[in-house]
Amino acid sequence: MRGLLVVCEGLDCSGKTTAIKKVLKKSKDNNFVYSKGIGSNSLIGKISRKFPFTIMFLIELNYIIFTKIKPNLKKEKIIFQDRYGISITSYVPLTNRFYNKLLIKLFSYFVIQPDAIVYFHLPLSERIKRLKEKGTKYELLLASNPNLIKLREKEYLKWYNSFNGPKIKINTKKNSIKQTTLILEKFVKFFY
Repeated sequence: MRGLLVVCEGLDCSGKTTAIKKVLKKSKDNNFVYSKGIGSNSLIGKISRKFPFTIMFLIELNYIIFTKIKPNLKKEKIIFQDRYGISITSYVPLTNRFYNKLLIKLFSYFVIQPDAIVYFHLPLSERIKRLKEKGTKYELLLASNPNLIKLREKEYLKWYNSFNGPKIKINTKKNSIKQTTLILEKFVKFFY
């Protein structure tokens, strides 16, 4: 017996963190665990944000796997993983460099495969609007580079389409946050 790893992914400002936190707040179930992925508040997360290189993100991901995911799976918890491996590997063209491809291949041996995935997505125009509203340096950089957004979106779709387990795609422009939360909640209730 082990718990479940539900990976919630999507590009910046897609609403995944908000929806996950609303589901957890609403739920009375002690079996749910929230795990913030890349860019977490852990020491290694702070370092990887300060030095945003593929190697740092991979180290942080493995830190999360060994300190948060594995222990909670052993306790039979349902983990909402907010960002996972695709958040790193979708950084094309940086991850297409030989040494980054090699690092990703090496670190992939430690990555636990998700039991289910939830992909939060938005049309490009809505994503740019949300990025500009958020207004941090990184979000504004993305908003001014739609081609980078398209490249990452393409990688996310490849990842989503190749996953053979339970999965769901949620359009967070078409659905309100309340509707998005209900869709996520129903999808996860399927497992327990």
